[in-house]
Amino acid sequence: MKFTTTKIRTLLGIAAASVCLISATGQQASAGQLYNGWNYGIDAFNDGSGGANYEIKGMAIKETDDSIFVALTGGMPLNGVANSGAADGNIGWGDLFFNFSGTNFQTASSTNSLFGIRFAGTNDSNAATTGVYSNVSATSVALANHGYSSLNHYYGNGWEKANTQGTDLANKQAAYDYFGQYNAIQNVIGSGTKVGDITMLTTSALTAAGLNFGHFSAVGTQTIGFQFNRSLLGSGDYMANVFVECGNDGVALAGNLAQVPEPSGIVGLGLLGLTAAGSMLRKRRLASVNIAE
Repeated sequence: MKFTTTKIRTLLGIAAASVCLISATGQQASAGQLYNGWNYGIDAFNDGSGGANYEIKGMAIKETDDSIFVALTGGMPLNGVANSGAADGNIGWGDLFFNFSGTNFQTASSTNSLFGIRFAGTNDSNAATTGVYSNVSATSVALANHGYSSLNHYYGNGWEKANTQGTDLANKQAAYDYFGQYNAIQNVIGSGTKVGDITMLTTSALTAAGLNFGHFSAVGTQTIGFQFNRSLLGSGDYMANVFVECGNDGVALAGNLAQVPEPSGIVGLGLLGLTAAGSMLRKRRLASVNIAE
């Protein structure tokens, strides 16, 4: 077989492209809605029991080579709202959970298999400070916040809507299958080990990173965002979710975080491609010698 210079260059180009493809880590969401590098879960706009302050409109997650970005939008301010029915006089955001276990939320929580992120420093979480936690089990603070005892209680009060927990848990049965019908709404970290910090982001910083809830007509009066180091979470398929402290609304988002290859693996792939190209060049030269003889 005759190998031309063009073919050798093509092979080298393929090897280089393979290295670039692996080193460019992008989010490959198994669900959700991808737009401009973000994975979105859009919640029903009319299932926030208690009024606009308790309404969640959506969640979005973006993965880069070294960071995870998270954004939430709705009516709940970061520091919550005053409510005399709450034990501490305030109802706010619960904690955000990532479940990579492939099991439902209750199973993952009972086996300390969750990752949890406390991003609201004034909420009722058992996590000591804001940040990212591993080996997490969740607990409920819904009743202490004048809220619902279970999802069955919530839906039984007339809050069954389409996209009830976002586009990835879009109906009541899907929510029951994942969270449980009669279980307490576990909405904050109960226990876990802190593995890193988060950095809160301004609206302008989120916009600069490509966030656009407006594409889905899902912009709330409050948009909250933060980022943290990519290495603090696991990889593979996940379900992420967050409730407000009273359980009056929640949103979930399914996606996938890529496995970032080790630098040695990337270099090895490049060397493999170069070795193959070199081998073909040697064969070409030997063939030329044989023909000449």
